[in-house]
Amino acid sequence: MIELDNVVKRYGSKTIIHNISFDVKKGEIVGFLGPNGAGKTTTMRMIAGFTEATSGTVRVAGFDMATQRNQAASRLGYLPESPPLYDILDVTSYLTFVARAKGIPAVEIPRHLERVITACRLEAVTTKECYKLSKGYRQRAGLAQALLGEPDVLLLDEPTAGLDPGQIQETREVIRNFGRDHSVLISTHILPEVTLICQRVAIINGGRILAVDSPEGLQRKADQSNSVMVDASGDRNSLEQSLRAVDGVSGLVIHAHPVRASVLSIDCLVQNVEGIEARIARAITSVGELYRLERRQPTLENVFLSYIGHDGAAVTSSTEIHQEAA
Repeated sequence: MIELDNVVKRYGSKTIIHNISFDVKKGEIVGFLGPNGAGKTTTMRMIAGFTEATSGTVRVAGFDMATQRNQAASRLGYLPESPPLYDILDVTSYLTFVARAKGIPAVEIPRHLERVITACRLEAVTTKECYKLSKGYRQRAGLAQALLGEPDVLLLDEPTAGLDPGQIQETREVIRNFGRDHSVLISTHILPEVTLICQRVAIINGGRILAVDSPEGLQRKADQSNSVMVDASGDRNSLEQSLRAVDGVSGLVIHAHPVRASVLSIDCLVQNVEGIEARIARAITSVGELYRLERRQPTLENVFLSYIGHDGAAVTSSTEIHQEAA
């Protein structure tokens, strides 16, 4: 339902999006995950037809956005980063206007309005002018206009921004229900957002797609990014050789202890195997003294950071981080 094939976007001589490719299938919710400034909004605007790709192909519901934008627009619902509200209209009038603009037959408009108002919990503000709405209600009204007309494809750019925890939960439930029979692409920089409701995740940074995987796939990568932290004393080379010989240790970072001059702090990147802590302890005590051993549990946040880099620079894997540090 959404296809991007080698898409590039340039503004003048500056390339914002670099040859990205991914897709969203029918009945699938895909999270578009990356830090602020990663290229998420630019990509969403190309998919929505607000701006054209410099090269490559963007298709929505089978229509090429470069040559068949009007046909694609009729199949598309879009919530941009700032909800496109007309402040002088009340919520009902605004949604009625959007329904007419989308070509919904007049006789069908009341049914469509009732559906989206109920889904987005807007009953309490239907007669209130948009400029009087709180940020949370403005976000909900923006989501309601995107849902009007039962589009095949839904684009949501930071859909829960500014919502309180209760509103976030309600919005996620609306998206989850819609995604059962349609296609949804959600742009966000919040990792739990995508792991809770998405079937797949596309990670972007610096205008490049770094990974496309399921939340379960990311969790498996997390399971492979276990580390064991140790403080030890002894000859540095002997400690390193002994630890690298341990079955299950896949990388090391060794640096001076921040307080004790005679002690080394060692971060051992390990595979998720049983008994790895005991093997590391034996390896250290065979050539030196062990003062501390601590298992660091993996998190999806660590996996995300391993792709984008702690300073926002893209890297390919957590193993590469450890190798570069070593």
